[in-house]
Amino acid sequence: MSVEASTEASAQAWLGAQVGSVRRWTWAAAAAGLAAAAAWIAFAASVAGVAGRWIAGEAAPGSAIVLMPALLVLRSALLATREWAGSRAGLRLRERLRGRLLDALEHLGPLRAAAGSDGALATVIVEQVDALDGYFARYRPQRLLAAGVPLLVVAAIVPHSWLAALLLAATAPLIPAFMVLVGHGAAAAGRRQAAALATLGGRFLDLVRGLPALRLAGRTGWGAEGVREGAHGYRRRSLQVLRIAFLSSTVLELFASAAIAMVALYLGLALLGRFPVGHYGQPMTLEPALFVLLLAPEFFAPLRQLGTDYHLRAQALAAAGPIQDLLRRAPAQALPAAATVPARPPGPPVIEFDAVSLRHPDGRLALDRVSFRIAAGQRVALTGASGSGKSSVLALLAGFVAPTAGRILVDGVDLAAWPRSAWWRRLAWLEQRPEWFGASLRDNVLVGLDRGDDARLAQALAAAGLAADVAALPEQAETVIGSAGIGLSGGQLQRLALARALARQADLWLLDEPLAQLDTQTAAALRTSLAAFSRGCTLLIATHDDDETLRAGGWIDRRIVLAGGAVAGDAPLREPAAGGTA
Repeated sequence: MSVEASTEASAQAWLGAQVGSVRRWTWAAAAAGLAAAAAWIAFAASVAGVAGRWIAGEAAPGSAIVLMPALLVLRSALLATREWAGSRAGLRLRERLRGRLLDALEHLGPLRAAAGSDGALATVIVEQVDALDGYFARYRPQRLLAAGVPLLVVAAIVPHSWLAALLLAATAPLIPAFMVLVGHGAAAAGRRQAAALATLGGRFLDLVRGLPALRLAGRTGWGAEGVREGAHGYRRRSLQVLRIAFLSSTVLELFASAAIAMVALYLGLALLGRFPVGHYGQPMTLEPALFVLLLAPEFFAPLRQLGTDYHLRAQALAAAGPIQDLLRRAPAQALPAAATVPARPPGPPVIEFDAVSLRHPDGRLALDRVSFRIAAGQRVALTGASGSGKSSVLALLAGFVAPTAGRILVDGVDLAAWPRSAWWRRLAWLEQRPEWFGASLRDNVLVGLDRGDDARLAQALAAAGLAADVAALPEQAETVIGSAGIGLSGGQLQRLALARALARQADLWLLDEPLAQLDTQTAAALRTSLAAFSRGCTLLIATHDDDETLRAGGWIDRRIVLAGGAVAGDAPLREPAAGGTA
């Protein structure tokens, strides 16, 4: 099986697995469509009966005259019900899927960068999820109708003419066969369109974020040209998808029109007495001929609509790949969303890694049977070359990923037993490039906390040495700093990240190279602040500092060296803190 065929099969299987959550609405839409077809059959019978009597010079019954508009109204109501039920299926599916994707990003935390740029991830959550709507709202119900309505119509036609039913049944398979032929090309074109859209979203976000630097370098034209090229590429791929959709619709209309014309020709010859075969040896009259002719377009209507909606399947297959990839990257419930909070002793936690291994979704081994124990209140440096597993240890302990093997114990309790929200309330996370939101400084510091807690905010800013800086801002704590931390220097942003950590009043600190890329003076000042404010807390800091630098600070108790995803060294740097053990 080729890679493309394997990808399509995987996407199709995933889409099929999602149907269960909206099956009730899908079947409701299909049932309404079948009922609408039955109403049309009754309407066609009424029209044919009235016309036959009128041509014969007989008076049509009044009940039939009243019944015809009533049946049209009923059919319209049933078709509206079908659209409503289909739209509910699409809406429910999108709500559920967006919730899962956002939950996946919440689980991944800072590790989401491996899944793509923020622009590409936003495209997946917004555009790609929306691309699934038509598949569940229209295509899935239409598949059921394409199988049910023709059978219903043939059953109504057979008593009047077996040949007309045979002509319709013989030409019907041409439409699904053609859809299969164009389906692979449409799916491939849809995947290229989805990839182009994700690239365009990433380029645009990168351009907006890097616009100040591009202006200083005089390269704004180059950045705009990149976005323009991405837009042209997306336009070309969109036109390719539309070209296939319009071509397939034209061919399907041709098949259906030719089949209806064959039925009409047969009925005309039968009415003239030139073709006595196909209607059970009885002379063909106007009433059954008109009835069959009115039902012929209804026979092909669901098949033609399925062909028109077939591009929705291609769009959904293309969107399924990026969505699956993002969901695969997230841990399968690294921490439970809700559970009973385990009993915990007072004070900072004791952390133990028991033969912990971690393998990335792409198969790479990040950690291999890592074991160590960190005493309560001990501050430990994780060192090693880039890629040695330092960030993986922190991500595991934060609950962003789940171990492939082994256990992580917190005060003797498996971390997997901790509810996500309860565990995260115990953590303070500080990284090299903190995340900032397009909101006020207050909201950025008190994220996840009560934004009206002025005392907590003032205490955190003062402890981080930012009280005077914030007081000098135009709107003080209500100043909007933007998602890139615009308006503050690098040192101020790191202190603001420290204030965010302090505001949480956590007893476990996880620091991922927070001093990298800072000048010597700023790094030394921040190191002093960390030493002072983390006293009495359990702390892990991933760093490239050497022994001399770590010892000079006088606040790191121990150093664990990682190499190739395994513990390569473990030694104290100073006497353990009171009550702690190495």
